[in-house]
Amino acid sequence: MSDKQPRILVLSELFPNPPRPAFGIFVERQTYHLQAYCDNIVVAPVRVFPHLRLWKYIVNPRRFLAEWRRWQKNLAQIPQKGEVSDIPVYYPRYTSPPKQIFHGTWGFFAYLFLRRHLRALHQQYNFDLIHAHYASPCGVIALLARRWMHVPVVLSIHGSDVTYTVRQNPLGLAIIRWVLRNADAILANSTWTMRQIVCYGGNPEKVRIVRLGGDAPKGISSTSAPPQDGVVSLLSVGYLEERKGYTFMLPAVKRLRNEGYNLRYVIVGDGTQRQFLQNMAHTLGIDDIVFFEGYKSHSEVWNYFAKCDIFALPSWKEAFGVVYIEALGQGKPVIGCEGEGGPEDLKSLGDCIELVKPRDVESLTQALRRLIDDPDRRRQMGETGRKIVSEHFTWQQNAANTWAIYQQVLKANHT
Repeated sequence: MSDKQPRILVLSELFPNPPRPAFGIFVERQTYHLQAYCDNIVVAPVRVFPHLRLWKYIVNPRRFLAEWRRWQKNLAQIPQKGEVSDIPVYYPRYTSPPKQIFHGTWGFFAYLFLRRHLRALHQQYNFDLIHAHYASPCGVIALLARRWMHVPVVLSIHGSDVTYTVRQNPLGLAIIRWVLRNADAILANSTWTMRQIVCYGGNPEKVRIVRLGGDAPKGISSTSAPPQDGVVSLLSVGYLEERKGYTFMLPAVKRLRNEGYNLRYVIVGDGTQRQFLQNMAHTLGIDDIVFFEGYKSHSEVWNYFAKCDIFALPSWKEAFGVVYIEALGQGKPVIGCEGEGGPEDLKSLGDCIELVKPRDVESLTQALRRLIDDPDRRRQMGETGRKIVSEHFTWQQNAANTWAIYQQVLKANHT
């Protein structure tokens, strides 16, 4: 670790760990590329509280015990301290009330558990700046620590703060407003996110759009796999939850198959809706062409991008969506939803993405049909997307732009 470069405390609940190596990979990628400019030490708080979905099995003692053991096993695999991409990472534990009601308060609970640990780290590293990802809980932790660290706070808003936490209850709204008002600088991942930040109290002069990266890590080929005979391969990558739009993709695939299209639909990811979606595919009679690949590491996902013909994720409440630009970077046409931050920004940059109405099977079916029927346009969209990613969405650009904001904030803090 250099004695000359500024030392940055990165606070993020989302950061890769042994049981979840792709968890918060976009934070890891940014932090990794920022190492060229500054020394980063990551604190990734781990919440210790059984997920509410676990408690639904309480009426089935055997299943409940199995789920409880699985939860404890995953928790035990996360070390207290480790390294990710040669970056020191600390995983201190904390607990707090259920997310479904009290998410806005999590930072205050976490701070009580982390305060002593943060003081020890500051004594060891003498941080120059805190970069917190998400207003809750890490933005709250950062502002509370700033009172005695006496360093500026840069805040990244990725989406859920302004799509979920602010809408839970008046307390959550008040806490998010407090964080947005008091951060020294705020990084937004899209134009839509920036507007939401200002709407909820962020100072427009302190908000900057810093685009995330979609370029593959070194050593990952961007060469597409040869097409399968007569089969059009569709791909979705993301958590298996309602807002990602899988329950609209499956009926659209069913309709197209009934029309005679030869399709293969691959879903990469895991989540609470997996069994429901598998049952849905079976009920629709398409489980022979729908493949649930489960959770994959970030390095494994690139092979799926290479093999697909169309990437589709009709997700709503999507402030950005890194997977869209990762697919574009691999030369694939993309389908996303109207009115969402990342997809709308991509559409404004060129014809690389088809926008569909949220929660609308007919709109989605039409978009898929148009792209399947026009391989030349798919190829052109892929070429346009690859160019857009290389010009606007690389992690090197993201790190350089973030570093410029760090410098501005550090300079202002010393005047």
